[in-house]
Amino acid sequence: MADQHQDSMEDGHKAGTAKAQPSRSVDKLNAEQLARKRAADRRSQQILRQKTRDHIESLEERVRELSEQQSELDLAKRRTVELEEELRNLKAILANIVTRPPGNNSSAPAPCPQPRTDIALHPPKPHTIKSEDVQPDDSLASVPAVRTVLLPRAPNINMPTKRMPSIPASHTSRATSLTSSAAPQQLFFISTSFIKQPTTHAWELPLRVKEPITPVEQILYGLIETQKSVAAGGASRAVAVGPKYPNINVLIAPQLSHLSHPVSRVICDLLKRLTYRTFIDKIGALLVMYPVYQWQIMKDYETYSRIPSHSIPCLSQRTVPHEVWICGLGSPKLREVVIANQERYCTEDFIYSFILSINCNWKRDIKDAICWGRDGVTVSKDFWDHCNILDNWSFDRPFSTSYPELRDVVKFTEYPEDMGVKIEEVTGV
Repeated sequence: MADQHQDSMEDGHKAGTAKAQPSRSVDKLNAEQLARKRAADRRSQQILRQKTRDHIESLEERVRELSEQQSELDLAKRRTVELEEELRNLKAILANIVTRPPGNNSSAPAPCPQPRTDIALHPPKPHTIKSEDVQPDDSLASVPAVRTVLLPRAPNINMPTKRMPSIPASHTSRATSLTSSAAPQQLFFISTSFIKQPTTHAWELPLRVKEPITPVEQILYGLIETQKSVAAGGASRAVAVGPKYPNINVLIAPQLSHLSHPVSRVICDLLKRLTYRTFIDKIGALLVMYPVYQWQIMKDYETYSRIPSHSIPCLSQRTVPHEVWICGLGSPKLREVVIANQERYCTEDFIYSFILSINCNWKRDIKDAICWGRDGVTVSKDFWDHCNILDNWSFDRPFSTSYPELRDVVKFTEYPEDMGVKIEEVTGV
């Protein structure tokens, strides 16, 4: 028994020794086998490194998204305050327009009542209000009809009166009748549009955009209407309006254009055909236009809150018909001036001077303005924030020399006389 146990132990030791020895040694491989093994090892290491890089990039992207949440929350709070203030201003303006009383002449527009008018110095004139005396305002053609209530105002009983001598009782009733018949009742207007009516938010107020005529207007107008129909069909926000940051594959990596959202792809394709001062200014112009046209596709709070404060539609855009490309002018004062004088500024010369002279004043390298992701090339957050500040924009020549009257409206870039302006030449246009 002892000998058998000893033999079994020796056999087990030999078997374990055999298993511990490598079945294949590098020293026993020939040159061809060794080359194949090394090539396989290199491919495995490359695949492992690529997977590691992809994982690190996905983690970095997630970190960037999480770090942006706090800044987006602060921005949303500020935009909420701005939107509430703008909504109050719009309601006040609409109330002043709707509630102004009609004038004595039915064919003339009714002037707005002067505030703080002394009734004792300016007694009201008797006037019979008829239905034809109230003329609709042409500027309110797009505003729904508003009902207005007329109420008599009681006489001011606190007005000082002079002490009069005593009047006989026989003349009292006669004087009273004369006074009541001669003193007209002053009327004031109470608009019922803001009394127990649903609240209209600022982002729901439409723009008065003209029908497109030029090719540029037709492209922009067609983009808005096409994506509106997509949103009306029940598509999600991401499908209808696209991501927050636009994709610029069309401008930098055309082979990846199929990865771009239709909104950014159409606008980039339009900008690609235009000659800007530099390439970085072309990308900056995209960032000005992109959130405005996203909001026109889907008019809700989220898209409206993405618009920078200086690009929010002004009152003239909501009341005066204008071309759709005016929405892409970043300066609110410039939009007001252009809409007020469309004969001078809605021309090809103005558009050419505008795109050739706009300057976003980005002092850093272009590599800091873009970043690569899973869907190709997009803009960096630093460049997005830079372009959303109105003071960072200015206009070079020839805009400053062709339209010197706009110096108080937009900022002109000052250059020495011996310094030329670099013009980007776009091939294939």
